[in-house]
Amino acid sequence: MTATLERIKKDIQTLEPEELNDLLRDIRSKYEMPSFDVDEAAQIEAEWDKEIAERVKEVEEGRVELVSGEDFSRHVDHLYAKHGLTRTQAA
Repeated sequence: MTATLERIKKDIQTLEPEELNDLLRDIRSKYEMPSFDVDEAAQIEAEWDKEIAERVKEVEEGRVELVSGEDFSRHVDHLYAKHGLTRTQAA
């Protein structure tokens, strides 16, 4: 990845939500975005539904270890810190 792209990505993280929406709107209007096939979208949605059902089944059958929101939050904070970030910088 080029230094320019890295700088742009970092700068984007500092934008307010409405500024980010404006930027995305500008990008969509100036660049052709890949088209999304309706059949492909239905297939992707069906695959996600299958994945979600399997994960729910794993939880219901006790095959996965659930973690508290606090533990998850600490884990996420640790991952961000590993990369020199805080969650407020990344949001």
